[in-house]
Amino acid sequence: MLFVDDDPENVAFCVRTLQSAAVAEVLSVHSVEEAVAALQAETIDILVMDLFIPLGDTPRAVLGPRARKYQENLGDIGGLVLLDELERVRQPPITLLHTACRDHVILDLTRERVARRVRKPAPAEVLLEAVLEAIRERRSLE
Repeated sequence: MLFVDDDPENVAFCVRTLQSAAVAEVLSVHSVEEAVAALQAETIDILVMDLFIPLGDTPRAVLGPRARKYQENLGDIGGLVLLDELERVRQPPITLLHTACRDHVILDLTRERVARRVRKPAPAEVLLEAVLEAIRERRSLE
């Protein structure tokens, strides 16, 4: 499982709970660049991500051609670049969007790649329940 959020307090409870219960191996990163590198390095079953995440220090090193083309315009909404990058992943993960975004146009852009959305700020238990549901869903597909 991969968490991508530049505000680690939002996911810290969920990550600690999942790790301590040995429910899943959990990796937490803070930028699109780190997330793409993780997605390329290993199979990620579940991705929990924010939309408003930075691209990283050297995103051109890992981004695909389409994402490189649009990165200058999407610098503040790195999550859209990350969703685009999922097309290059051999086995795309179930994706949960954990965001405060309320812009309907932006949310429409995510609709095809996101299984569900957890609105920020939500109690940590709400995020945890959404993640556990995604785990159950992934396991039922196997």
